[in-house]
Amino acid sequence: MKPIYLAALLAFGSVSCVDDVPQLQVLHAALPEDDCSIPEDEAILRGSLDMTLASNYRLGLIVTSNRIGTEILVGEGGQVSSPGSQVVFITSMDVSYQTEPDLGIEDANVRLFGGFEGGEGSSMLLNLLTREAQEALDAATLGGAIVDTLITIKFKGHTAANNKVEANEFTFPLTVGRSGYGCSAGQQFAAPTANCDLRGHNGIVPECEDIPVP
Repeated sequence: MKPIYLAALLAFGSVSCVDDVPQLQVLHAALPEDDCSIPEDEAILRGSLDMTLASNYRLGLIVTSNRIGTEILVGEGGQVSSPGSQVVFITSMDVSYQTEPDLGIEDANVRLFGGFEGGEGSSMLLNLLTREAQEALDAATLGGAIVDTLITIKFKGHTAANNKVEANEFTFPLTVGRSGYGCSAGQQFAAPTANCDLRGHNGIVPECEDIPVP
């Protein structure tokens, strides 16, 4: 499986039902490993974000392309194939937020880019929150409120032949709040050592260390 990292200010949850199998399909989500790889054999159905420790929620998606390449035969025994003909290119993502209480976060279309080979699986790493969503949730939780958030995402793009492609709609429930977690007197949070630092995700907290004496 080839990992694909998409730079987007926002990703996951349960897959909605569709009449036809989409050409690009989000299968499930998982928290990334320390090295930012996405485990294929793990899945997460909902998440929690502690804004005392993190300002965004990082999530990995397992995605597959359902396009299957077809060989083109030319002449007697001749064969022509185009390796890139079945590639699906993602160019944008629609994202919306339903919150309780209602924070009035507007729907957004986020520009991004990634390519998926036909008939192959891959992975994506995203931040779930747009800048507007970050600011709204930050303000709402300052007073101790807990905000239940349902995030819906849909990827859009095109094939190498410029035919439009849309993925299945994907939703992920996220509970956002503040724990006020901190270290004891004379201590501070240890600096992150992992490429994907998940402090504040699903109850993960950083280690504390003694503050160096000047």
